[in-house]
Amino acid sequence: MPETPRPFLDITSSVTGRAWIDRLDTGAARAATAIGQRSDIPDILARVIAARGVGIDDAQTYLEPTIRALMPDPSTLTDMDALAERLAQAITDHESIALFGDYDVDGACSCALMTRFLRAFGIEPQVHIPDRIFEGYGPNIAAMDKLIDAGATLIITLDCGTTSDGPIAHARNRGVDVLVIDHHLSDHDLPPASALVNPNRPDDISGLGYLCAAGVTFMVLVATNRLLRNRGDTGLPDLLKLLDLVALATICDVVPLTGLNRAFVIRGLEVARRGEKPGLSALGLAARINGPLNPYHLGFLIGPRINAGGRIGDAGLGTRLLALDDEHQSMVIAAKLEELNGERQRIEVEAVEQACATAEAEIGSGEGPPILVLASADWHPGVVGLVAARLRERSTVPPSPLPFIPTARAPAPAAPCPASTSAAP
Repeated sequence: MPETPRPFLDITSSVTGRAWIDRLDTGAARAATAIGQRSDIPDILARVIAARGVGIDDAQTYLEPTIRALMPDPSTLTDMDALAERLAQAITDHESIALFGDYDVDGACSCALMTRFLRAFGIEPQVHIPDRIFEGYGPNIAAMDKLIDAGATLIITLDCGTTSDGPIAHARNRGVDVLVIDHHLSDHDLPPASALVNPNRPDDISGLGYLCAAGVTFMVLVATNRLLRNRGDTGLPDLLKLLDLVALATICDVVPLTGLNRAFVIRGLEVARRGEKPGLSALGLAARINGPLNPYHLGFLIGPRINAGGRIGDAGLGTRLLALDDEHQSMVIAAKLEELNGERQRIEVEAVEQACATAEAEIGSGEGPPILVLASADWHPGVVGLVAARLRERSTVPPSPLPFIPTARAPAPAAPCPASTSAAP
């Protein structure tokens, strides 16, 4: 028979009239006590950990995650061995390699990771980041042709490619191998890539579906480094020095902070605080960050500035910055991203004010359509997703917030918003 929920701290009613319910049943409460005693941590922290389902034996690893303890064998990922073998061959043969990434932080970090890895072997890859407006997401035939015509014999897609059947088939028909490193879901057959590593592909049983693309890319680099070492190669790059990029992507892509991701963030922040990447340091200066870098800095100050290039400017700026080792060039690109982020904030505020006014008029007294579609020819396509998020946050229509679907195609009234709206950082 299920236990009756107990009031937490004996508070049966809060100021708003809600009961404070103890989330821990008797068994979980005992586990919390054991965790507190074994790990020597405060009772309230032990209760939080137990409430998250962490077992007594796993508590210490949860509190102090390490790459060594949490990194699985990369070969558990489907197609990993084939992909690492092809990449190692390209490195050994010093092939011309091209990278095709996404225009967000995860894509930029993934491309920067692969670029830095290949440079350690004397290979400077071509890098193509598609324009959000004119090319859209993922590989396209024109871009693939451009990379192949420039000499690429191997194309690697990062944070994209799982649903790009046509462009990948086109590249293969031109005699070029394509490796896909991704984490996005797919609802249809996989493309004809030479190898495709994605923990969310239907036949993958690794249990690593919570990784962002940069996390998957790091696993690929580990597998490739291992393969090259087993072949007798020396002078291999220290992959742990790249964990700051993995941490940045993990935080900005808002993937679950569970398992290996916890180690990526904790250890990646340690690397980031050493200031070894001129690009991250330059963005920190542009964002006026004081003190050691923390998750808030990465997610709300550095991340939006990298994304600004993909939203309203040059989508490749973020990747170039994160792959740079030159301090002067890093400062120049960081200043440009700072300028673009300020412009993005202004555009977003104006669009949200217009959308808010239109939504208020449509909803009226609170009786409105179950879904509200807002549109304006004046809204920049790069910020409509942000506008939707702002409207969702502001909505108070009972019994639950009203869904908003803004678009940037049809005109909409530009009446002033009755309440002020702050821009994202």
